Amino acid sequence: VGRIYSSKRLQYPMRRTGERGSGQFERISWDEAFDEIETKWKAIIDEYGPAAMAVLYGSGNYAVCSGVGAASATNRFINALGCAYINMDTDLAGVPTGHVAPGMGLGSGEPKDYHNAKTFVCWAANPSVSQPHNMHFIFDGQEEGHRYVVIDPAYNANAAKADWYVPIKATTDGALAFGIINELIANNWIDTEFVRSRTNAPFLIKEDGMFLHMSDLGVKPTAGEPDPATGEPTVIDPYVVWDEATQSAATVEEAQKPALQNPGDINGLKLHTAYENLLDILAGYPTSKVAEITGIPADDIHELARIYGEDGPVMTYVMMGNNHYLNGHYNYWSRMLVPILSGNVGVSGSGLGSPLMIPGIINWASASPTDAAGNPCPGQAVRYNINQIESIIDNGVYGNDPAVLKGVYITNLNPLATMADYEYYKRWMSKLDFVVVVDMFATETTNWADIVLPAAHWFEQVDMFTSYGTAPYVLWQEKAIEPLYESRSDFSIMKEIAHRLGAGEFFDVTEEEFIAEQLDTDAARELGVTFESLKENKCARTMAPYESLAAAMNKDTFSFGTATGRAELYTDTITKFYDIGQDYPMEKEMQPYWEPSPEATDTAEIRSRLPFHLLSEHMRTRTHSQWWENDFVKEFEAEPVLKISPADAAERGIEAGDEVRVFNDRGYVVMKAVINAGIPRGTLSTPRAWEGSEFIDGHMQSLLTNEEVYATPNQVFNEVAVDIEKL
Repeated sequence: VGRIYSSKRLQYPMRRTGERGSGQFERISWDEAFDEIETKWKAIIDEYGPAAMAVLYGSGNYAVCSGVGAASATNRFINALGCAYINMDTDLAGVPTGHVAPGMGLGSGEPKDYHNAKTFVCWAANPSVSQPHNMHFIFDGQEEGHRYVVIDPAYNANAAKADWYVPIKATTDGALAFGIINELIANNWIDTEFVRSRTNAPFLIKEDGMFLHMSDLGVKPTAGEPDPATGEPTVIDPYVVWDEATQSAATVEEAQKPALQNPGDINGLKLHTAYENLLDILAGYPTSKVAEITGIPADDIHELARIYGEDGPVMTYVMMGNNHYLNGHYNYWSRMLVPILSGNVGVSGSGLGSPLMIPGIINWASASPTDAAGNPCPGQAVRYNINQIESIIDNGVYGNDPAVLKGVYITNLNPLATMADYEYYKRWMSKLDFVVVVDMFATETTNWADIVLPAAHWFEQVDMFTSYGTAPYVLWQEKAIEPLYESRSDFSIMKEIAHRLGAGEFFDVTEEEFIAEQLDTDAARELGVTFESLKENKCARTMAPYESLAAAMNKDTFSFGTATGRAELYTDTITKFYDIGQDYPMEKEMQPYWEPSPEATDTAEIRSRLPFHLLSEHMRTRTHSQWWENDFVKEFEAEPVLKISPADAAERGIEAGDEVRVFNDRGYVVMKAVINAGIPRGTLSTPRAWEGSEFIDGHMQSLLTNEEVYATPNQVFNEVAVDIEKL
């Protein structure tokens, strides 16, 4: 109710009258809005081509018709128009570990299995705030006598529920994992047979860093089944291991006992195993050094290893806590190896990762339609890295290719309030010829639009919620009321624009027809899910029953979803998320690796000048910036606050309620201080996603950098060194 009837609700289309960013608009009709969009979008296409207009969307709605869930109509819109797509580039630090386990998930696939874990390790996640619907599954395990361990820099509501809270220095989790693995090995807690048979630890690595294949030994590769992507035959060139049973080289499939160490001589080649490569890395992380890096005593590192070695099955819950740092992706691979090497994978109650579920019953082809004659739609012209947009506008190139960007259509996203580097977004949006923003509410981002379109609320339209979340269900979204004011569904807006731009034949469906297309798959039918059954039952499970999934888990047959079906301790094949000519030091990406964060790590050079690390938290009352417009929730979180430890506050003469200025070289923000004993010294923390108008002065997002590492584009919300002063 607070959202639907909010005073900040957009009620009618508007056209900008003042300077972009001024928030000065005039009311116009829908016909006028569509006429202007048609005229300006067509003019840009005619002069510069379809890729000169781009669609930028976020995670504001995970329904398929008016949101971005699964094979959404928003993707159909992009493909039908053949325009560019700007990737939001958030939560991507786990992407490079896809060769270990795609999707960062190694388990039965749902929270129902949590209570079967003898020990539940919550590592750099805060489900009490970010996934509160999962907490009761964790509590179920505690009530059965199982142990709940939380590893986190701050003592928060989640840590308060733990049986053991392990404070760690921010973004040193990858180093901690190395320390735990060393302890696992030293105490013989490695599941050797699992490592031998279900990982690529025995694979042999040549001096050039590439794996040894049979072709290296003179055996010609053979042709396999056609690659679905190219239609060309796949190449079968088996990996080679050293077989301890026969004391000879053998293919992985034929070896009786693949060696983890000390391979024998094979044609005079200098070889070592992937396991030996890991041991060389671990040599640089003895427990004493890891204790110094992480701030965790050596005895506690030993106890964490013992848990994995003796108190299994262990479930390791990992979300996005390590994601938003410049060294963020270096905290994933080594951490994933902890349960893998200890054998805490493949049995009920074990696993690692975020329980993010993309429904497997969805018809992904529905986002790429054909016309009546069967001709395909143009498809996405190009996928842009969001941190390169200003460079594209200014320089006319993207990587090594010419690129022109003149306009953007923004939906389901409020980048000015949520994305890193506030000034960056203002700059590039001010340089565009045409900006359209679709939203339910007036936000900082709508202030930067040329045309603002009022979107209908979720309860004002038919839709299907698919989620990338933590529940294996799709939900029927019933239309409860007619759209208020002059608002329209995102689906109807995109459909009208597609028709006006000559792509109507690819969007000639209703919401219900589009949902029916989404469920027209064999996978859906096998589970008894149809459009009619969903509409009648309102909810449908997208996975086999949990009981059958749990029963089917088997360590000997567990597949990691990689090309070999094994977890990888090393890889010789790296795929860039974006290939735009960036430097790419392969050695860091081919194996587990860790390095300090340039701003968050307490020993970073910048911390001598800016002594505090600023953390941002998910708010209890908002999903990113959503619900800021709902005044009811401000009874719980009324205004932005800065949390500071009692010792740091006393040292700076700060008391609760004082106005403080937080600043660095990029910007500043002013808010009130809160004294919080759960915040470690040298750290500040604040809930994230306030609108600029809610701060006393400045803007939180102005403190953040949009810098990125070569391997993983990301929004590094927590890569922030700052200082603080009392006003």
